This record gives sequence, structure tokens and C-alpha cells, in this order.
Amino acid sequence: MTNPPTIKAMVQAVPRSLGSYGPVLQEIEEALQSPQCNLSTIGDAIQKDPDLTARLLRLANSPFFGFANRLSTVAEAVSLLGIQQIQDMIVASSVLEQFKGVPDNLVNKDSFWRHSLAVGITARLLAMERRLPKPDKFFVAGLLHDVGRLVLLAQATEWAQKVFECYQSEKILLRDAEKKILGYDHQQIAAELLQSWSYPPVLVQAVAFHHTPNQSVSKLDAAVVHIADHLVNALGIGSSGEQFVPPLDDKAWALLGLDTETLAKIVEAVDAQILAVEEAFLKK
Repeated sequence: MTNPPTIKAMVQAVPRSLGSYGPVLQEIEEALQSPQCNLSTIGDAIQKDPDLTARLLRLANSPFFGFANRLSTVAEAVSLLGIQQIQDMIVASSVLEQFKGVPDNLVNKDSFWRHSLAVGITARLLAMERRLPKPDKFFVAGLLHDVGRLVLLAQATEWAQKVFECYQSEKILLRDAEKKILGYDHQQIAAELLQSWSYPPVLVQAVAFHHTPNQSVSKLDAAVVHIADHLVNALGIGSSGEQFVPPLDDKAWALLGLDTETLAKIVEAVDAQILAVEEAFLKK
């Protein structure tokens, strides 16, 4: 029997481009280097892609942001959301596009992304509740927390099949089946991928330890994604292939210091936002 592929080999096989949104991001990054750069310059770059423009305005006018007045132009969206937030949204859209060809036989992609978007929404709400700096970065961390599983499905389909066979026959957590068959899990694959994409170390830590937040050097950030993932699994919103609710880390729960009233408020907000965010990111 051959050995499973290495994490590095799988990650190196993932295309480096950001799909159709790559040129827009490159133009924004180049514009930011210019002393003449302004919000209008950024807006003009985005408007060259009609699909991206429509997605951005759908999201900007959704309950996700909750602006009182409707935004009608990209310039307004850039002004209110900020350039970093705009870049994060574009990157998030490009990641969804990157893995659109992953086969559906083991994990339904629509369900996978619904779960991932819900974790992103929940992580952002938890960060806002705790008044953590840059809470929008937690949306990206939540969205990408299971991306390592997509890498496995895309680059090592036969080994992914062995993992799911083990998971189903032994009735263990999918992550435990990954470790048993491969010797590593989707957290480690995701960490390698995000590092190769030059993501900030804090975001990499939050994704790399979302099942084991106490092992992260950024315990609070990882705890936010961990709790968000646990809540979304408990609510049954989509699935990344896991049928069971992974165990809750008591230390992560204590670190966030949540009460039942706050949890109920967050669940209500997720319910209010999920359909609009799905429409912005998943609608063709």
C-alpha cells in the first residue's frame, strides 16, 4: 500500500491564481502603491468586473452589515467598508471559485460552503460581542476553517475516499478518521495552504487550531472560530462532511465568557444574515 500524499505536495498542487478575481486584486494592490490612489480608484478597479460588483453591492446592502441607507455604488461601499474589508471579501469570493471543481460524491459543495459561511458569520458576531479588534477578519477565518478538507478532496480523492470509509465504518469524528488514515488532519492542510498564500499568522493560527484552540499561540482567535464551528454544527447549518458535533473545548468556552442570553442573540443574528450572505457569495 502506498503512503498518503504529503501536505506540502497537495498544497503545491493547488493553483496559485485567484481565478477571475485575481486581476482585480492585483490592480487594487498596485493602486495602493500610488500616492494618487483614492477610493474612486479602487471603485473603478472593482467595477471592471460586473459579477464582482453585483456580489459586493448585494453583501453591502444585506443584514450582514446593517447599514441604514441603501448603497447604490461601489464607491459608497468602499468608503463605508474600507479597503481591507473589500480585499477580504474579494479573496473570500475567489477561494469559493478556486474549489468549484471539487467532486461532490463525498461532500456536497453547496452544503460545505453554507456551513463555512455560517461559521464565518458566527465568528464575526462573536468577535464583535467580545469587542475584538478587526472583527471582520474572523469572517474570513470562519469561511476558510475547513478549506483543508477541500484540498484533500481535490488533490487526493482516493485517500479522501479511504478517510470517509473509515469515518463511516468506525463511527468516529471525521477529523479522527483523517488522522488515522493520513497521519494528519484538515487543520494542518489548511495551515500550510494559508501560509503559502501569505495570510497573516494570526488568521493562520485561528484556522490551524479551530479544533484545538488551547494549542494555538493565538488562543482567543482560535477559540472564536472553535465556538463558531461548534454552534453552527449544533444548529445543523450545512456540513463539511462531518455528521457529528465535534466536542466543545471547555477552556475556549470559558475564555469567551459567553452567557445563554448572548448566545441566543448571536443565533438570531446568524439566522437573519445567512440567506443574504449565501446570495452574495454563492449566487451565480
